[in-house]
Amino acid sequence: MSRPYDRKSGTARVIPEPKDQWYVLHVLSNKERRAVENLNRLFQEDEQVGALVQSPPLVPTQKVEEVRNGKKYVVDRKLYPGYVYLNIGLRRADGSLDNDAWYKIQAVDSVISFACGRNKEPLPMAVRDVQKLMEEIERRKENSGIVVLYEVGDEVMVLDGAFQDERAIVEMVDREAGRLRVTVQMFGRTIPLDLDYSQVRKLQEDEEAADKQ
Repeated sequence: MSRPYDRKSGTARVIPEPKDQWYVLHVLSNKERRAVENLNRLFQEDEQVGALVQSPPLVPTQKVEEVRNGKKYVVDRKLYPGYVYLNIGLRRADGSLDNDAWYKIQAVDSVISFACGRNKEPLPMAVRDVQKLMEEIERRKENSGIVVLYEVGDEVMVLDGAFQDERAIVEMVDREAGRLRVTVQMFGRTIPLDLDYSQVRKLQEDEEAADKQ
């Protein structure tokens, strides 16, 4: 999945039963767990809102083996940084919205807004998109891998796109998202690129030495 939800404005959508309603919350980056803690506190303290919750807030993750200085560590990497999935019956059978619950959820610390909706009101994810999400989560559980960590200053080879096979220097590392900002030197210009870990390869010492000869 390239996005954490499917935004299709102007498209009629059937409202699922309350137990099948999933909403996407946009939260502060790197504050996903804090947002979940604050949401759970709201659900415990406010019985009316808590009664609408169908399952605990979800932050999809994948277990990954990271290599740091030659040693392996198992960590949980977020699949969609900045988003929390909420299984809650905000829409009634007639499609009307529980405004009180909506306002209280949006007021929770670390929550920015509901990420998809119509006329600024949140709409639940389409059933097919929920199915795709759950399938992706299961697939990621079965396909954990080893990730080499990058550091600022590392030299890498770009593996795809317009700058394929070009050498670049790592300028910034976002470990939560598994992304890098690198720069490529071309025609006397420094060109910045934002790439996934999978789009680069760390150069070995012998390759770097050969390039300098």
